[in-house]
Parts: sequence; C-alpha cells; structure tokens
Amino acid sequence: MNLLSSIEMESGVANDDLWYKDAIVYQLHVKTFADSNNDGIGDFTGLTEKLGYLQDLGVTALWLMPFYPSPGRDDGYDIADYGTISPDFGTMKDFKRFIGEAKRRGMRVITELVINHTSDQHAWFKRARRSPAGSSARDWYVWSDTDQKYANTRIIFSDTEKSNWTWDPEAHAYYWHRFFSHQPDLNFENPRVVRSVIQVMKRWVDAGVDGFRLDAIPYLCEAEGTSNENLPGTHEVIRMLRRELDAYGRDKILLAEANQWPEDVQYYFGQGDECHMAFHFPLMPRIYMAIAQEDRFPVTDILRQTPDIPENCQWAMFLRNHDELTLEMVSDIERDYLWSTYAADPRARINGGIRRRLAPLMDNDRRKIELMNSLLLSFPGTPIIYYGDEIGMGDNIYLGDRNGVRTPMQWSPDRNGGFSRADPARLFAPTIMDPVYGYESVNVEAQSRSLSSLLNWTKRLIAVRKSTLAFGRGSIMFIRPENRSVLAYVREYHGDTILCVANLSRSAQATELDLSPWKDRVPVEMLGQTSFPPIGDRPYMITLAPYSFYWFKLTEKELSPHVTTAIVPELETLVVPLGATWVSLERTRSVFERDVLPPYLARSRWFHERNAPMISTKVTSAVPFCNEGDWRPWIVMYMATRGSKTTRHALPIRINWEQFDKERRNPAALATARQGSRQGTLFDVAGEQAFLTMLIDNIRASTVVEEREQQLEFRPADAFLNEEAKPVENVRSIESDSTDTAAVIGEDYVVKFYRQIDAGPHPDIEVGHFLTDVASFAQAPRLLGSVELVEGDRRSAVASVQSFVGNQGDIWTVTAGFLDRLVEQQRFVSDGHVDEVDWQASYHHTLSQAGRRIADLHLALASRDDIAAFRPETGTEADSRAWTDALSVQARALHDKLRRYEGTSPNEQKLIATIVARFAALDGWLTRVRPALTLAKRIRHHGTLELGRMLIVKDDIAITSFGGDLRLPLEARRRKLPAARDVASVIRSIDAAAAAALVRAEKIAPDEGGKLASALDAWRERTASTFTVSYRDAMSADGLWPADTGAAERMLKFFVIEKLVDDIGQSLAGDTTRLPAQLADAARILPE
Repeated sequence: MNLLSSIEMESGVANDDLWYKDAIVYQLHVKTFADSNNDGIGDFTGLTEKLGYLQDLGVTALWLMPFYPSPGRDDGYDIADYGTISPDFGTMKDFKRFIGEAKRRGMRVITELVINHTSDQHAWFKRARRSPAGSSARDWYVWSDTDQKYANTRIIFSDTEKSNWTWDPEAHAYYWHRFFSHQPDLNFENPRVVRSVIQVMKRWVDAGVDGFRLDAIPYLCEAEGTSNENLPGTHEVIRMLRRELDAYGRDKILLAEANQWPEDVQYYFGQGDECHMAFHFPLMPRIYMAIAQEDRFPVTDILRQTPDIPENCQWAMFLRNHDELTLEMVSDIERDYLWSTYAADPRARINGGIRRRLAPLMDNDRRKIELMNSLLLSFPGTPIIYYGDEIGMGDNIYLGDRNGVRTPMQWSPDRNGGFSRADPARLFAPTIMDPVYGYESVNVEAQSRSLSSLLNWTKRLIAVRKSTLAFGRGSIMFIRPENRSVLAYVREYHGDTILCVANLSRSAQATELDLSPWKDRVPVEMLGQTSFPPIGDRPYMITLAPYSFYWFKLTEKELSPHVTTAIVPELETLVVPLGATWVSLERTRSVFERDVLPPYLARSRWFHERNAPMISTKVTSAVPFCNEGDWRPWIVMYMATRGSKTTRHALPIRINWEQFDKERRNPAALATARQGSRQGTLFDVAGEQAFLTMLIDNIRASTVVEEREQQLEFRPADAFLNEEAKPVENVRSIESDSTDTAAVIGEDYVVKFYRQIDAGPHPDIEVGHFLTDVASFAQAPRLLGSVELVEGDRRSAVASVQSFVGNQGDIWTVTAGFLDRLVEQQRFVSDGHVDEVDWQASYHHTLSQAGRRIADLHLALASRDDIAAFRPETGTEADSRAWTDALSVQARALHDKLRRYEGTSPNEQKLIATIVARFAALDGWLTRVRPALTLAKRIRHHGTLELGRMLIVKDDIAITSFGGDLRLPLEARRRKLPAARDVASVIRSIDAAAAAALVRAEKIAPDEGGKLASALDAWRERTASTFTVSYRDAMSADGLWPADTGAAERMLKFFVIEKLVDDIGQSLAGDTTRLPAQLADAARILPE
C-alpha cells in the first residue's frame, strides 16, 4: 500500500469527484506561514501546527506555492529539483505528516506543477548546456543561434527583461525563456520531457497531493510566426497529463494559470478532458474597477462575455494572490484608471500591474473589504483566499519584486508577529510593522478574541457559503435594475435559489428589482436568517447601506422562518332583521353553528383541536356583556366536539356596522352581516379596545349582568378599587398557542380571556388572588379583577385582569440569544476557550436569581396553614405509590410507542433501542425512589414553570402564568405536589433551550455539530447546577425540600423523568421536530 492509499483510508475528506466545485481554497507559501525551528523561514512542521486554524476558518483545500529546492531568485518558481523538499521547509517525512493531518481535518492539498520552465541550476539544464547541439540532452530546452526567432512573442516581465532570449556562453547558443532569464523554458516537443513531467506528477500524487496548479501553462510550446501562446501543441500536452492523471489518481485535478481572455481560456478545459479548473483573470481587475466607478457594468460585461464551460469544469475566482494585481486583461485606458485609483504611488506598480494586498487596495475600509469578499464567495466558481487577507494584512511596497505581498503571517502581537522566535534580522522578509497594518494591531490572536473582527466575519461568511451548493455549482442570472450602482444576480442549483444584491457605491442606494419569476417566495437573509417581505406582483424595493450586500435564500413561504400567511377567509353572511337582538340571531343558529363557528375555530391558534378533520359546534346560551348600549357585545357559550371529545367555550362577539370592507379582512372576523342595505361584520372582540374598556369599567363597578338563568359577575380586587382609573389605550394582542388569549393595555393591564371554560376555581385567578391579597408576593403580576359566569351554584372563570409587568424579555428568549452568541463564540475562537466576559456572568446571575425567586414563590404558596386550598400537606406512602405507578403506566405506554416508531436516522434508532431497554428496567428504580418522594410536603405549585414563564425585571425576576397545564381539567391543575416538580420543569426547559440552540447552529454550520454539542452540553450542566443550587440555598422552610441531599436528588430526578416522558409522548403524538433531542436527553437521564 502506498502513502496515498493509507491517507485515503484515514481521511476526513469526502469522496466526491467534483469536490473542487464546492471547495474553499486557501493559498499560502510554506515559508511565510509558521516557523517551527526558529530559523526565520516557515516550514511544514509549522504549517501542520496551524492546520486547526485553517479548519476553523472553513478552508477545505490548500494551495501551496513551490516548496522544492530552488536558488530562490523567483520565490521558488525557479525550481532546481522537482522530486524533493527544500531543506528550508523540512523533509519529505515532514511533508507526509502534513498531508496526513490535512486529510484528517478534511482538507485537500493542491501544489504547483511549474513545468513551463526550470531554474538554470536544475540538473536538466546543467546537462543540456554542457551537451553538444543536436544531442538528446540539449534538446530538453529550446535553443537558437539567433535572438531574432519568435519575434512576434511579447515580453511578459517588461520591467526587468529586454528579450525572451539569453545567450549562454557555455552552450554557445541562446536559450528561450518567457519569464526571467534564469528560468529557461523546457522543450515540450521532446517526448522525454513530457514523460519526465508525468513521472514528477505521479510522484506527488503518491505523496498525497490532490491537485496541481499548472503555472504559466499557455506558453509550453513554440512555433514561428505565432504569439507562442495557446498553441495546439500546448493543449495536446495538457490532454496527455490529464489522461495520465485520471488513470493514476482518483479525483485529482489540474488548475490552469492562463492569464488570457475568457474566450481563450475556455480551450484549457477542452471538452472536459483538459484542466478541471482555470483562473478567471479578466474578472478580477473589473471587480476593482466596478467598486472604483460605482458601476456594475465592468463586472456584468465580462461575465456576459464569459463562455459556457463543460459541466465537470470550474472557474477559479480570486481577489489577490502572490503576484501583482495583473492588468494585462484590461485596456490601456482602464489600466491608467486603475493605476490612478489604486496605485497612485509609482512604487506600487510592477509589470503592468499593482503589487498591493486587498486591505491596502481598499484603503482598509472594512465595508469595502466585506463587499469584495461577498462577491468573491458568491460569484460562479471556486473562491481562493490569499493567506492573511482574512485578517486584513497589509504589504510593504519597499521590498523588491512582488515580495511586499509575501511577508510573514501575523499570528500575534508577540515578537515577529508570532511567526518565528528567530532574531528579526534572520527572517526571510521583515514583518509588517507600520501603525495601520503592523502585526501588533493586525493579527490572528487579537481578531480571534473579537466576535466582530474581520477574521470572525470571514468565518461566518464562509460557513454560509458552505451551507448551499448553489454558489459552487449553480447558474447565474443577472437582474439589471435602473440603478447601476446596484449589482444583483441570482444563483440557482437544483431548486436552491440565492439572490445576491450588492451596493457598489460609497453612499446608500435604493432600487427596485424585477423578481417576478420568484413571486410568492420569501427572501431569507442568509447571515442572520431574517425573513423579508414576500415577493409580490410589484417590483421588489430594497435599500442598501454604502458598500453593503445581501445574500437571500428565496424560500417557499411554508419553509421560511418567522413568516405567517395572512388569511382572508371567505365569510358567510348572517341576515339580521331590523330591530333584531341576539335572540333574533339565535334563530339563525344552524348557520352559525354549521358554517360560521367551525371554520373560525379551525384558523384560531387558541383552539387546540383546530387540525381535527371534523369540528361540530352547538350554541348553548348567550349573555349580554353589559346592561345598556345598542351595539353591546355578547358572550356566547357553545360546545365544540372533535371526535369523542367535547369541551365548553366562551366567545365575546359583536357586529360592527362600519367600515365593512376593512373589517371583513380582520383575522378576528367570524361572518359578514346584513341588515337591510346596511352591511357589517361579526367578529371576536377579545382584543378590541372598546370591549376591553367596557370590561374594565364593569369590573371597577362590580357589575352583575343577568340573562335568563345565567349571570356575568364582574369582581374587582381591593387593590384595583384603591388605585386611580387609567385609560384603555395602546391595546396589543398577544399571539400564543395557549387556549387562553390575552391583550396588553399600555403598560398598565393584561386582560386574559379564558376561551375554554370549566366549572370550579380557576388556578390562575385563585393563585393570583392568594399571591396578591394574602401572601403579598411581589414577584408575580397582581390580580386586579375577574369575570365569572354564574349558573346556579356553578362558577366558571371567563376573564381576568392582572397588572402589566414591565420587563426586558422572558428568560427563554434571553437564553436563546445568549446561546446563539455562545455558539458563535465557540465557532470562531480558535482554541474553543475564552474567559468568561460580562454578558456571560450577567446571564448566570439571572439564572441564580430565578432559582431564588422560585424558592420565594414556593415559600409564599406554603405560608398559610389556615387556608385549605393552600395548606401544605405531608407526603404519604400512598402519594408516592400513586405518582410512581402513574409514571410507570406512562413509561410502559411510551415503551410500546417507541418500539413501533421508526427513527429517521441510524443514530435515532440506536437511541430508541437504548431507551426501550431503560424503560424496561424503570420499575425497579421507581420502587427504590418512593421513600424519597415522601420527604417533602405537597404544596400548591406553578405547574408549567419554564424559562418562558419568567420575566426579567431590571435586576430581578417576575413569574407569570399560573393557569397550570391547560390539557388537564381544573381540579387536576389545582392538586398539590412537591415543589421539586417546578424545579424539574425548569431543568427540562434548560435542556430544551440547549437542544434548540444546537438545531439553529447546525443549520448554519453543519460540519461543526459535534464541537458545538459538547459546548452546549457543558453549558446545560453548569446552568442546571447554578439554578438548582441557588434554589436549594434559598429554600429555608422545613419540609419543602428534603434535608438528605441524596434523597433530594432522587426526588428531583423522578420529576425530571416524569416531565421527560410527557415531552416525548407529546412529540410522538404530534410534531416530532424536538424528538431527536428528547431521545438524546432520555438516554442521558434515564437510570441504567
């Protein structure tokens, strides 16, 4: 087995023959990257040590500049030996170690095949110049007795060379060179040269190389009377190399360096049988020109001129590289313009180009640098990033030739920029030391610690690029708005559609885009996953900040995040005779029950059975909402049946006879109404300002409204009567999936309407009254009043009014933001470790405070022995047996469901097998845990406590939503249980937050799931511990928390498992989105 085979067996590289289409290529010179032996020159050992940095950056392929033995007169492109490693860079053993580590990290390696010429110190040339004219050895190079041959050939390095011929006194002849005079051109008319080059190529394939950049490939062959570029013989040589490479090494590539016009470069692809890739040289300077002119035309024009290429071929895109910014493929006028714009200092000009790096070319303007990189990563082709450009490295135009853009990599503010510990005088080139770009201010270490740095921004952009194949493989279609400062184009591949929009101007721009082919799609901005308005019939208006850009994924509406479809239902019309009251409306009850209520329920989020195939309703009664008023609303009581389940509901309605056309589009509309020629709309008024004003006025007045044998009783709390009345204004409805709906009134009140009504004390009102008027608990909304339906001796809660709690958001939302930030930090900090900063410490303080406030809540709920509904009760063996038996029944049912459930992945199936085995052994553990469950008193508790129920109020926490589990009847929601049940619910909410953060992260960075999962696991453990310890320390009352630590842990684990089993059961019964994370939690939590 050769080295190549062994490397491929252990490789992290995917087997894809078209890998180069999706690659992120990073170009570097070994000598510039990292010096491991402190001799002042980078080496393969140093490069190997830095591969983790490149992997974190998102690099998938490395392009190494020549590392062969060389006199070094052209930075290694004057090769003296094709078969070995230059001692300056290490040994072949070091190279093989580098190859193996790169492959393990999923990176391929492309190196240089500089075959147009060699160094004049190469053994082949030494032998040729000593051999007689006409001999086979002399024939390895191109010789002539005159320097007038090939007179039509241009001189490439016109700044330093006066002729393409140089006299050799030893050979007594001229030798041909297209570049420097110390680089004689090989003779590819000689079959032995071709065979030798093929052997060189195979040697490096055996060593693990994945591809070869064919340097200066248009100049291989010569013929009199031609320009000696792009000759047929050159293409024949390339086809021979390709045939040999395909036969010898799987998925290896050839990359052509052909600085030619697109119509000439296309021939280097052949029919897909020459080079796999070729640089798009003409596009690169035109990107700079477009930015300078604030006009998209230079870019769109050259891409329009770019011919189609074979399906298995690809353009290589770049902004900068090791050479000058070449201006060969522009006109003289364009060259002068670019020189005046980007190289006003003549020292920045060389060989008709510009020897500057990207950041200095952009005047170190971060916006322009980001815009340039966005174009690089979204244009058709494979992007190539030049080392150091990801941190905005500068250059040194005072160094000779093109060495100013080949200075040491800047790793840290330490000596020599962290590149080497050698004496600075020994470095192969001085580091950049000026105040703007010097290594003390621009370096990897500093930027790794700043999430807003250019380095971390580049990582994010690369990660987004890698999330879709459309950028690497898709088609491109330009959209041409009237504003030429805006460049817009669409990339499409197999149904994946990406809209890219860039502002090339230094000022803000607005434009309209014709996106009619994608009507009804929703643009989702890819860096932030933010949804924009859907595309409609009109041109799509978009505004852009100076030098800004957008990448939008055009998604179907149902697939886009945070987008809901506005529903304009087809409403039935109810005929209301003149002088009619609600009694008259009751005469049309069959229409109302059959055609009005069911469709309204089906589109209402608060109706949990809205997806049931058949909903039937029956109105049982109606009570007016006040004693006076022509337009007064009514509370309609009705029964809703889905299958065998029937529930009772309340609905506040009224007819609005004004603004008919507008109101019928209100999502709260039930039906249209007609009374003679007058038209109106019947709608749900639970969120209407006038209705809420009436409700609050009635509560303050202790109103009682009677209708037949029913009453609506408005009951104020003492605190409500004692405070000044406040106007009802700035009403906003709260959307939720709860069976209750709510409206916030300014910053004063929250009105809850209990859609499903049951006879008996409602826990939200009961606990609210206790905490407000009895226990004086300040960390919950105050209950101000309630509305109850009274039917004989039965009371049913209809609505309540609570005080509004001003807040900075709930803890679930804050946690989601915290975790997204934590994930981003873990992704883009190289060593995966950073010191805790203020925002992290602040979050953990919040969780500690939450633990203390929940303890205070439980102490308050257990503070009155004289009130039966809130009197703490001692746990009994019968209680613990009932709880464990109930969980055992649930677990067995879940065991059976999981055995029938087919996991969507092998990992999920493996988890299910583990969990099924754990459930089978659960009864034994439940028997052992029973004694611990009797050690804590049973008290009234929250019932559905989770992170989303806790609000951040300045430096404190407020706890809301005491209605309990709305799936249960009222009596079950009022039962007493150990306080540990609420603690367990919060812990499961912490688990869910970590799982949700991982799902979001894997959408952006699918290759980093393992690393991020470990970081989130560590966060989950720490956060749950922080919360539990702070709760336990604050729980001072005897009997509410077991004194025995082991017993307390067993009791808490019991309730965590109970909640986990319920979570999994709900997922299996409906949406399985969260099931994979819940199964992973089960494998972690269930006792073995």
